[in-house]
Amino acid sequence: MRNRISKSSISALIAGFVIHCATPSLASGSEILNFRVLKDGEPIGYEKVEIIPTATGQTIKVETRTDVRVLFLKFHYDHQRLEQWQGGNLVSVETTTNDDGTHYTWTASYDADCYTLAGKGVGKRDACDGAWPLTLWHEDIANKSDLFSVINAEPYRVNTQRVGEEIVMVESRETPAVHYEMSGDVERDLWYGTDGKLLRTKFKKKGYDIDFIRVDASSLQQ
Repeated sequence: MRNRISKSSISALIAGFVIHCATPSLASGSEILNFRVLKDGEPIGYEKVEIIPTATGQTIKVETRTDVRVLFLKFHYDHQRLEQWQGGNLVSVETTTNDDGTHYTWTASYDADCYTLAGKGVGKRDACDGAWPLTLWHEDIANKSDLFSVINAEPYRVNTQRVGEEIVMVESRETPAVHYEMSGDVERDLWYGTDGKLLRTKFKKKGYDIDFIRVDASSLQQ
């Protein structure tokens, strides 16, 4: 009896050890892209993009937060987004946004190029134009001419041109990148690394220069 208990205990310990060792392996399969958000060169917030592999594709978790003070006024932005991808195709999006006190919550589900979108603060929409939300974390967005806002799902029409290869500074390191210019309803300068993931985006908002720049997770101030 004592031997059986001992063997059972040892088996349990081994099983626990295997599970414990496997957990970091599963966790290490995900990738996190951290961005510092700057207004005219001053830090105002952060964006975190977590890329989680699944059996059929990827789950993307996006968290963005900014706090801006202009004279005596303070503006707050808090955005959460969950994207599901299968075989390189977007299949669903869920978002929640607090845009300085105005709240939006909507979901979109896709069947190839067709999708249904509905929620709080947005109009219901059924379309087959293959539009994606303005999700800039990967380079494939450069191939899209139909997009919509991640905040209130406002439709956008854009044209994105490849400028060329450049060097972007990431944490004081020279990093090879491909530069694109997006124009139309949305204007962005976009730089992607050799892995096709966003390194930097720059644009104007209400006359201010806004930058999202990749940083190391350990130096991200939240």
